[in-house]
Amino acid sequence: MKIYFLLILVCVCFITSCEKDEIPVAKFDRGDVLSQQISLYSNYKNQVWYKLKTNSIVQTNSKVDWDLAFSCNENSTTGIYLNTAKVMRAYRTNFTELSQVLDTNGYANNAIADSPTGELDSLAFFEWSLYNKVYIINRGYDESSAQLGFYKLKIIAETNTSITIEYAELSALISDVKTIVKNTNYNRVMFSFTSNETVFIEPPAADFDLCFTQYTHVYTNPVHYYQVTGVLNNQFNTKIGVIPSKDFNDIVIADTSLANFSSKANGIGYDWKTFSLVTNTFTIHPEKNYIIKDNEGFFYKLHFINFYNSAGIKGYPTFEFKKL
Repeated sequence: MKIYFLLILVCVCFITSCEKDEIPVAKFDRGDVLSQQISLYSNYKNQVWYKLKTNSIVQTNSKVDWDLAFSCNENSTTGIYLNTAKVMRAYRTNFTELSQVLDTNGYANNAIADSPTGELDSLAFFEWSLYNKVYIINRGYDESSAQLGFYKLKIIAETNTSITIEYAELSALISDVKTIVKNTNYNRVMFSFTSNETVFIEPPAADFDLCFTQYTHVYTNPVHYYQVTGVLNNQFNTKIGVIPSKDFNDIVIADTSLANFSSKANGIGYDWKTFSLVTNTFTIHPEKNYIIKDNEGFFYKLHFINFYNSAGIKGYPTFEFKKL
C-alpha cells in the first residue's frame, strides 16, 4: 500500500513539473497625454482630417475644393450632402427640366442648409428620390467671403454603385452630365463644380476620426444659419460622448459608461470656445471634456487648450488627448 501511494505521489510530481508556466498578458499601453495643433489659418480656409490612433493629420484641403458629397452606402438611397464649410444651401423647385430654371425665383424663401448633425432627414436633399425635380444650389462663399454663385442640378439615375447628375450654371441653357462612382472604402465621395470632376477629399472611412473645419450651424426660432469653426467627427465610424463635470486628468475608462455617446457629426462641434465682442478674442473651455470611440472600439479622452498659435494668431486649435 505504501509503495502504491509513493508511485501516485511520484506521478503527480512528474505531471506537475511538466506543466508550462502561464504566460502573462502584457498590459495594454495607453501611452501619455499627447497634444496636437491644427492649422486652419486665420481665415479658416483649410479642412484638416485627423486620426487619433496615429496622432496624425491624414489630409488637408481647401474648404472650397468640393461642393457636394455622395454617400457610398450601397444598400439605401444615396445621401447627398452640401459643403457646409461654405454655407451652401439648396432649394427644390417644382420644375423637372434644367432648361426651365434660369433664375433664383423661389430660392430666397425656401432654400435650406444641411444640419451639422449630418443625419439624412436633416439634409437639404432629404428624400430627393421621391421627387423628379430640379434643385437650385447656392455654392456659398470662399475664405474671403466672395460669393461662388448658383448652380442647378437634377439627379437622373442611381444604382447600387453609382449616381448620375445633370447640372449647369443657373442661367445656362447647356448642361453637363456626370456619373459619380461609389467607392465602399469611403463614407462619401465628393464632386466639384469648379473642376467638373469627382474629387477624393474625405479620406477612406477607416483612416480618420475628426475633421477640423468651418461648418454651418442652424439656429431655430427663427431658423437662421451661422458659420462657425469647430470639429465634425466621422459620423459613420466614430461616436462622441461628453463628460461635463470631471477634470480631464481624472477621467478613466470607467467613465465611458457615463458618456451618452452619439453618432451625430457635430458631437464635438464648436462651443469648446467662446468669442467676446468686447475683447475680440476667443476663450477656450478646457473643462469641456469629450470621449471619442473610434472604429476599432478604442476610447480616447480629449479637450481643447488653445485656439491661437505661438504668434497669437487665431485659427490654430490645439487639443490634448489620451487613450483610455
